[in-house]
Amino acid sequence: MNNKSRTKTLVFFSSVVITVIVLFAIIPKITSFIGYFVWLLSPFIIAYLLSLLVNPMVDGLEKRFKLPRGLCAIIVMVFTVGIIGGIITAIIWKVVDEIRAVIANWQNISESIIETWEIVSHFFSNAVAMLPQNLQNAAHELGDHAISLITNVATNDDVFNAAGNIAKKLPGIFIVTVVFILSLYFMITDAKKVSTFLRKPFSEKFLEKADNVRLEIKKYVGGYVKAQLVIMCISFTLILIGLYILKIEYAPLIALGIAIFDALPFFGSGAILWPWAAISLISGKTLEGVGFVIIYLAVILTRQFIEPKIVSKNIGIHPLITLISMYVGFKIFSIGGMILGPLVMVFIISFYRSGVFNGFIHSTKMFFKKFARELKNIAISLDDKENDDEQ
Repeated sequence: MNNKSRTKTLVFFSSVVITVIVLFAIIPKITSFIGYFVWLLSPFIIAYLLSLLVNPMVDGLEKRFKLPRGLCAIIVMVFTVGIIGGIITAIIWKVVDEIRAVIANWQNISESIIETWEIVSHFFSNAVAMLPQNLQNAAHELGDHAISLITNVATNDDVFNAAGNIAKKLPGIFIVTVVFILSLYFMITDAKKVSTFLRKPFSEKFLEKADNVRLEIKKYVGGYVKAQLVIMCISFTLILIGLYILKIEYAPLIALGIAIFDALPFFGSGAILWPWAAISLISGKTLEGVGFVIIYLAVILTRQFIEPKIVSKNIGIHPLITLISMYVGFKIFSIGGMILGPLVMVFIISFYRSGVFNGFIHSTKMFFKKFARELKNIAISLDDKENDDEQ
């Protein structure tokens, strides 16, 4: 290898190293900036997405009754936002009412939690006494940690502080709501202008690919979200009915929490209902424990029956990929990321199927081919140098 080739190889590898270092340094900042940018414009983004859904209704109303588009937009907005807002308001009102009741009765709840835990710990103490000494020590250490955790939860004042924090955010929520409604109105009345403005900076090739992405997202992501919401609503209804039959306090709030947990892949309602059933049986509440088992069986059997019908096979992703996306989502966004992670993965799969990553994949293949070629040249250079030294 001559000096010119060696210089070229050195420049190539130096560029690779610098590029990797720069990417590791700036990617977190870019991600943070994009997240902040999306959060900042979230009312307008949501308004635009909703306008895409209601524009066909506005168009139909405008053509059928020959009404001004602004009036049609107001009618559809009042109808749509009224229904959605009414449902959301009813749900929030019920949840807040349940939370208020929990806060008012928190002292009795905490005493009940500690009393139940004492019964359960006594049961397990008798069971642990029959184990070898080393296992007993490990079990006692685990029990001490659990007692400390439960005591902290039962006596924590953060429950009361949360209500105050929500009250402080109400003015901001009101402003965001007003901005959302106004932006939705303008995006509906000037739908064509908004569409032209958004598409104008891009080439026809890019717009064609963007349309493919939109269709893939509508097909896979839209179907995934819709299916999960339907299944969650069915699970919530079954759990709520079961809790009401068992006369469990704060049934709507508990049912909502279990339904959300049921939507998490690899967890499900059993992660809450099975331990609760076991604790009830240990505490001597046999009927209640059996009731929780029946609720779980009803939820899981219903899910197994309806899920294949609701969720298309083309939407599903491999369980290992789902687990990875959940873990990454959890590490980045905490508990909420366990739901967000699989959803983002479905987005990525939709982009891949629409060909968005084709250019990147081709460039990556070419890079690694060049990288392998340069390594081969280095190996040849080293062999030539060894032969020269031997001569």
